[in-house]
Amino acid sequence: MKSDYRNLGSPTASLVLQAQRQLVSPERFYRLCQEVRHAKQLKRLYFSSPEPELLGLNQNIDAYLLQLFFDRLAQHVRRTSQVGYRTVFYLQEASLRTDNQTRKRSVIRRQKHLRLTRKSAQSAIAIEVEIAGAGMVGRVARVRINGGRDLAFKSFLDPHFVWQHGPWAEIPAGIYLHAHGVTKDLPEFQFAGQDWAVWEWVYAHTSPQARNGMTYEQFAKQVGLTQLNALNRDNYNPHNMRLDFGGIHPEYRGRRVYAFLRGVIFYSRKVRREGLSSLKTYLTISQIRYLVSRLRALLFSSLFQKRAWMREKNLKQNRVS
Repeated sequence: MKSDYRNLGSPTASLVLQAQRQLVSPERFYRLCQEVRHAKQLKRLYFSSPEPELLGLNQNIDAYLLQLFFDRLAQHVRRTSQVGYRTVFYLQEASLRTDNQTRKRSVIRRQKHLRLTRKSAQSAIAIEVEIAGAGMVGRVARVRINGGRDLAFKSFLDPHFVWQHGPWAEIPAGIYLHAHGVTKDLPEFQFAGQDWAVWEWVYAHTSPQARNGMTYEQFAKQVGLTQLNALNRDNYNPHNMRLDFGGIHPEYRGRRVYAFLRGVIFYSRKVRREGLSSLKTYLTISQIRYLVSRLRALLFSSLFQKRAWMREKNLKQNRVS
């Protein structure tokens, strides 16, 4: 297991170490985060730090300013539903003189509101953001900083609700899998805030055979984790890399019933908050077929698990061939 030295000395260092050693449940991770916030009187928590080499940075912009920017970016991504919508932001430090003291703050502007001079163009960080799509609990954007490596930025639509597919499940799971080298067939977790997470961007041509590490299936068998959702056949690239692992759990008796009840609570709350119109996305013919299959698998796992596994195996063989 590899340790994340980017977190040493940070307020979340103890949380990250716990998440590296074992898969922490969403409820427990949320509770631990709230305990740290209250003990240290913090409004926000961040998990791991952006690496300058990963982001292509050569300016003296520290990681904390980028984390604050990603807080703002999460709001922008949540509000923007048009797939393909592209915006370029510029981030730079500015000095403000107040009461004979100079303090720095970050300045964030959209491209259409900013005319860069030659001087400011050299000091600003250019951040390209393109909306890629939305899932059940979040919206994903492709982010590129200073022309560097593409990253997947997920902004959670309901960040404060504790559920198996929300930030309080995906962040500890991402830390855990990253620490144990599970990279063959899953995106690599990078860093996160309380309501957003940054992952490796998976291209259609990305092949897991060229990666170091192990597959999720190998690791899950070793430590007793749940299988990836075999019914979600659209969540793979052509080389069988899983784009989003969804909710994973330690395997235990009654887990499927518990997950089903948590899902009912989640959608009931969603309808109360947003109305029945919020379920339009899930009421297409293909989605209804999927939900019926998912319900049957949850209630009759012993009967349908083997069929789903065989279907998934055949699908993998067809993709490879």
